[in-house]
Amino acid sequence: MTTLLNEAAASLTGAWRLAHFDAGGMGYFNTTHEGVWRSFWAAAIVAPLYALLLLAAFPLLDPAPNGLRFILVEAEGYVLSWVAYPLVIAWLTQQLGCWNRFPAYLVAYNWAMVLANGVTIPINIARITEIVPADAGGFLWLIGVSAVFAYLWFIARTALPVSGMAATGIVFLDLALSLLIGMTTTRMYWPVS
Repeated sequence: MTTLLNEAAASLTGAWRLAHFDAGGMGYFNTTHEGVWRSFWAAAIVAPLYALLLLAAFPLLDPAPNGLRFILVEAEGYVLSWVAYPLVIAWLTQQLGCWNRFPAYLVAYNWAMVLANGVTIPINIARITEIVPADAGGFLWLIGVSAVFAYLWFIARTALPVSGMAATGIVFLDLALSLLIGMTTTRMYWPVS
């Protein structure tokens, strides 16, 4: 357990440095086969924050779905979001000829998701609970998402490494997949009549 905690601390330090556009952050990640699998512990770190978002969003759903169904559907969507993108990007890195850099990219990406969600989820909670006015919440969301896109672009550009255009495509692929999973999950809240 100590090894995992030490690795998580080092990886989050690397993710923090990458968030400051410091390519040296890549040196903090364990990019071995074991390190790739351990990077999925990032999902466990993000999960409580995601649960808070769901707790804030549930009362706003109209019509209100069955609570158990909501939890099960969201849990499925959460797991799928952490599995689908790595599978797609594994295939894509083979097509782009940078498969050998896939482990480094995936480890950096997974740990970066802790920071990215640490920015976007609180903003979303503030928006949907109206802690901040709608206009301010929308503006904060735009800034937060733009910062995360720039962050993910830098990670793709640095870790794979690919051209700026390819990195942009990777970020938009991630966005499209996230939207698809999110929309599909939302449609599953209510049974089909």
